[in-house]
Amino acid sequence: MPETRLGAARLAWIVGMAALTLGLGLGGGRYLTYHEAFVAQASREMVASGRGLIPTIGDRPWLEKPPLAVWLVALLGRVTGEVDEVVARAPSAVAGTLLAVGVATLAAGRFGASVGLLAGLVQATTLWTVLRGRLAEADMLLACLVTWTVLAFDRMRDEADGSRPWRWAFFAGLGLTALAKGIGFGAVLIAAVVVVVLVWERDRATLRKLVFLKGWGVAGALALTWPILVIVRYPTALGLWTLHIADRLAARPEHFAGGSPWWQYGPALLGQALPWTPLALVGAWRSLRRAVDPPGGTDRLLWAWAVAPVVLLSLATVKNGHYAIYALPPWSVWTALSLARLGSRLRARGWAPEQVRLAARAGFAGLGLACGLGFAWLGPWLDHRGVEWAFYEAAGQTLRVDEPLVLLYDDWDRDPYPTPFGPVPHDLAVRLYYFDRPACWRTGVEALAARPPAPGPEAFAVLGRDRDLPALRRLGRVETVLEGPRLRSRASRVDDRTFALYRVTPEVVATLDTDDWQ
Repeated sequence: MPETRLGAARLAWIVGMAALTLGLGLGGGRYLTYHEAFVAQASREMVASGRGLIPTIGDRPWLEKPPLAVWLVALLGRVTGEVDEVVARAPSAVAGTLLAVGVATLAAGRFGASVGLLAGLVQATTLWTVLRGRLAEADMLLACLVTWTVLAFDRMRDEADGSRPWRWAFFAGLGLTALAKGIGFGAVLIAAVVVVVLVWERDRATLRKLVFLKGWGVAGALALTWPILVIVRYPTALGLWTLHIADRLAARPEHFAGGSPWWQYGPALLGQALPWTPLALVGAWRSLRRAVDPPGGTDRLLWAWAVAPVVLLSLATVKNGHYAIYALPPWSVWTALSLARLGSRLRARGWAPEQVRLAARAGFAGLGLACGLGFAWLGPWLDHRGVEWAFYEAAGQTLRVDEPLVLLYDDWDRDPYPTPFGPVPHDLAVRLYYFDRPACWRTGVEALAARPPAPGPEAFAVLGRDRDLPALRRLGRVETVLEGPRLRSRASRVDDRTFALYRVTPEVVATLDTDDWQ
C-alpha cells in the first residue's frame, strides 16, 4: 500500500514552490487594483481607528463583503506597523499556499504521497492560483476554506467515530466560509458537492454523521455572529445583503452588472487551469471512467467537486468567470495522476527513477521561477493603472498634513456604488489609499461650493480635471500644485482620466449666487 502522508520534505517542496510563485514581487509587482484597494483601505482605517467589527471606507461602513480579508490584513498591519501592498496581499498568498497543501493532503490520502506531492506542486503553479493568490481579495481565502472543508468531508467519511476532529473541522469550515466572500455563498457550493456525493454513492453512514446538532451550532455561530452584531448596529445592512442575493438570482439584476452566458465557465476553466489543462483533461477522462463504475470512491468526489459548483453558479444571473476557481482543485489532482502515469512510462522506457525525479524537480523549479520572476519584472511594466496611482501618491506627499482634500467627480465618471450609508465612488478606496490621507468627495463644483470642506477662507486641495478650472476660479484663487499624466479611457478618445491637484483659497464662496452656476 503506498505511503499516504506527505511528510516534512514533500511539504517543504510545496511551500517552497508557493513561495516562488506567490511571493516574488508580491508588493512591488504592481499597484493595487480597485477591488484590492477596498480591502487595503478598510484595513488601514481599521488599524487607525482601533475598531475591529465593521470595515469602513472614508469612515463610512463598507458592508458589501464580509470582513475576513480585512481582518487578516488589519491584524498583519498591526504587527508590521503599516498596510502596504505586501501586507495587503500576504493573506491571499498564505491562503494560496495552504490551498496547495490541502489539495496535496487530499491526493496523498487517496492516491499516495507521490501523487499528493505532484498535486500540491501543480496547484501552486496553476494560473488561477498565481493570479488570485497575488490579489488582496477574498477569492483565494474562500477557495482555501472550500478546499479544506471538502477535505474534511472526505476524511470524515472514513472516520469510524463520527465525533472525531475531521467532523468538527467540516462544520467549522462551513461556517467560516460566510466570513470570506458572501454570507452563504461558500456554504452553498460545498453543500452542492456533499449532496451529489451522498446521492451518487448512496452513503447513508456519512449522512448520519452530518446529523450533528453541535456541529451545526458551531457552523451557525461562526457564520451568523458577525452579521447579527452588524444588524443590531445597522439594521439597513440586512436589506443590502438581501439585495445582493436577490439580484444575483433575479432575471434582471439592478445592483450588479451581470447576465453573461452560462457557457463562459467552460473557457474560464480551461484557461485558468493553464499550463496544466491538457494533462488535467487526460486525467479527468480516466477519472470519469473510474467514477462511473462501483465503488467510484474518490473519483466521484472529484467529479462532484468539479461539476456541481459550476452548474450551481451557471444558474445565477450574475456570472463571472473567476467564480469557477472554487471547482478547480480536482483539476490539479487529475494533472498529478497524469504526471505520475507519465513518470511510469518513462521508467518503462529505461529512465532511472532518479532521472525521472530530477526532470520533475527541474521542470517545476523552472516553472516556479518563471512565474515569480515574471510577476516581479514584468508586472510594473504592464501595470497601466500604476501611472495614475503613482500620481496620487506624489500628490498626497505635496500637501500639508492638515490640508483638507476634495476628490471632485462629475457625470463623466462611473456611477458610484449605492449603499445604505450613501453612495461610494468606485475608485474612492484606491484614491484614499494612495493619497494616504482623509478626503471628502463632491459631484461637481456646485456641490463643492454648497459644502466646502473647510470653514471660512481656509485653503483646501482639490483633485479635478482641467475642465473644472473655470468653475473652481469662481470659488477663489486657484493654484495648480501638481499635474497628472495624460491618460485616455479605452472607451473614449477624450483624456477623461487626466487629473491635476489644485489648491483653492476661497474668496467669494459666501457671496456666490446660484445664478452664477447657470
